[in-house]
Amino acid sequence: REAVVSTQSTGHYYITNNLRSPHETRTMKASRALAGKISQAAKRGLSSAAYAQVLKRRPLLRTAIFTGTFGTASFYLSRQYQARCKDGDEEDQDSDTITYKSSKIRENFSARASLEYNGEYFMTGRDFLESWITDEYYEKEKIELYTDEYETLIRSVRTENPSFNFLFTATALISYPDYIFLRSILQRPDDLSVKSFKMLDLDLNGFISLDEYYALCKMFTKNDEGDPKKHLKTTLRVLLFDHTDEGKITLQNFEQLLKDVQHNCLKAEFNKFRQKGNAKDMISVQGFLRAVLRRTKASPYKKVKLLTKSEIYTDLDAISFDQFRAMITLLNNFSDFEVAVRMYQIAKKPLAKIDFKRAVHICSGEMFDDNLLEILFYVFDEVGDGYLEYTDFVQIMKEPETSFAAKVVQDEQMTLGQYFRKCVRTEMLRSYA
Repeated sequence: REAVVSTQSTGHYYITNNLRSPHETRTMKASRALAGKISQAAKRGLSSAAYAQVLKRRPLLRTAIFTGTFGTASFYLSRQYQARCKDGDEEDQDSDTITYKSSKIRENFSARASLEYNGEYFMTGRDFLESWITDEYYEKEKIELYTDEYETLIRSVRTENPSFNFLFTATALISYPDYIFLRSILQRPDDLSVKSFKMLDLDLNGFISLDEYYALCKMFTKNDEGDPKKHLKTTLRVLLFDHTDEGKITLQNFEQLLKDVQHNCLKAEFNKFRQKGNAKDMISVQGFLRAVLRRTKASPYKKVKLLTKSEIYTDLDAISFDQFRAMITLLNNFSDFEVAVRMYQIAKKPLAKIDFKRAVHICSGEMFDDNLLEILFYVFDEVGDGYLEYTDFVQIMKEPETSFAAKVVQDEQMTLGQYFRKCVRTEMLRSYA
């Protein structure tokens, strides 16, 4: 009561109004509101003599308010000073050590990498495939490699075989720059491989050298000037440039790399949705739709609705790997497909099966068979008239969900309550899917 009653003095308001900062804590605001309520009750309950005695202790309250405000400001300034000192220490690090820029993709890579050597994280080929086919966030326990173990893994890479399938084994080493490079070429249409190659070929001599490859690292590192000597050798580096670093990438090598990377990742994604009773290289319609809808931003309700409609197909061996690959190729070239069928939207006419099949072949080079067309038209046809409206298929597929990091950023923008409700809703819908 003594502290509360003294808040009615003019000296209190003078101090708080002059020392209060924009970063005033929530506790001080709550205390001031509570003080106003209790002081009114104190006036009614205290005698005039007691009230006068309390006013004598007014300097104690002034000291408390000044100390709290000064302490809050000091804490805020000390945190800012520590952050600046940390940035200065990072800049003063040894120039031979590569420092990567902090990002959600970097954090995702660090969490899913299982190997560590010389302070740098590495993924194995299996780690990379798991990160590609798994949406949930997880962290792997790190295994620290000794120098002889690291050198043994590098020496085990064979460069005589032109295939890049060794990159996806359990003994392959994939660094963060390799991870960025592989993710970037995974979802590029095949007809852009030549353009991607020319972007890497800085001097336009028809080859990509080691220096040109690591020149890209300057975009996501802090202290790298594109010097390959600062980077540890990896499996991809040896496969591309040999053990001596004297090799060069030709357009044929680049296209082979693109083909092998896409094939291995698609195969791993396809096998994820296979069931126990499936024949080799076959999945059910429900597994096929889950794999396709996983790449879209369709709402959980929309996914459940489409999966429920597909339950009419009970055959476990309904979709082959070649059909699945053709569908994913269409999704990778979907921007061209959208342009090709836009005239139907303008004319407000639905797509017939023959028009859909021709547009797919022109834009992706794939030829859908009648079985796959029948399934797609049955599942995505809202009216049931044998035609596809623009909103039935294109609107769902035209915005692919291609980045786990994007999902993390979206989740971080939610409050704790919103994120909890989203998790509950997603799990409930998943239990019915």
